[in-house]
Amino acid sequence: MESNDTQEVKIDDVVDAEVIKIAEFGAFVKFGSRKGLIHISQVADSYVKKVEDHLKVGDKVKAKIIKVSPDGKIDLTLKSGKEQASRQPRGQFPSGGRPQRDNGGRRGGRPDAGFRENMSSSPDGKAFKISPFEDKLKHFLNESGELQENLKKHVEEKQGR
Repeated sequence: MESNDTQEVKIDDVVDAEVIKIAEFGAFVKFGSRKGLIHISQVADSYVKKVEDHLKVGDKVKAKIIKVSPDGKIDLTLKSGKEQASRQPRGQFPSGGRPQRDNGGRRGGRPDAGFRENMSSSPDGKAFKISPFEDKLKHFLNESGELQENLKKHVEEKQGR
């Protein structure tokens, strides 16, 4: 749908837009008398390091409106929708529950194998779970603390001589 002043813009409308400004975080576009932003995450289906690698001021693009905020700001996308169709929007899953993670056959294929029970308990007596990331972070912090202590001792020994 081609937008102009007399028509309201709606989510999922496709508009012919012109890039009027490039910023580090995205590209500003003009369509009709309206302006909007194509965020860097919406410039292409693949990872975008720099907007300038994909768009230039003056480029004409077909963009899809993905959000219209109450204060009139318009967010657009250039993504094809193929990637988006394979993923459900955040917080909306077909089963109504949490998404099932594909663990690639690791750890026996158990859906909860990525977590392990912690021996500690919360104040209400229930055991809680630690993710592998949290476990690695804890290990890293302990290890870096030990290294800092060793370095401090070494520096003190050198200064004492």
